[in-house]
Amino acid sequence: MTDTFENFLNDITACFVEPNFDLWRSRLILPFSIVMKDGTMVLSDIDEVKRNFDLYLRAVEIMKPDVIDRSIVSFEHCDDGSILGTFRTRVVRDGILVIEPYAGTALLRRIDGRLQMSSLLNARGHHEWTGVRGH
Repeated sequence: MTDTFENFLNDITACFVEPNFDLWRSRLILPFSIVMKDGTMVLSDIDEVKRNFDLYLRAVEIMKPDVIDRSIVSFEHCDDGSILGTFRTRVVRDGILVIEPYAGTALLRRIDGRLQMSSLLNARGHHEWTGVRGH
């Protein structure tokens, strides 16, 4: 069975709610780049990915969301075999948006029937909550 973009989005949400680093790692291709409005971060190895994941967990802990959901905006197959998957993220606590919803785009590849991401464009970043720049 071939993985769907919806399954991918469910996994990249669940891994921060549960938390589940192995699930997050299973959805990434290294090196993994995170493109934010104030710069790009490249995570080259598993240790960098883990440190960055832990900082996002800290941001979730600070925000204390009841709901994190991601909805599909578009899913486009590219000529080079990659896929661009754009989605909107909402983070809600007590029925109120914690942050304004935002769109992000994942640069994806299908590997053994499973979608994996090599870049995340327009990522939110954890530094607003953690105060830590980088990974």
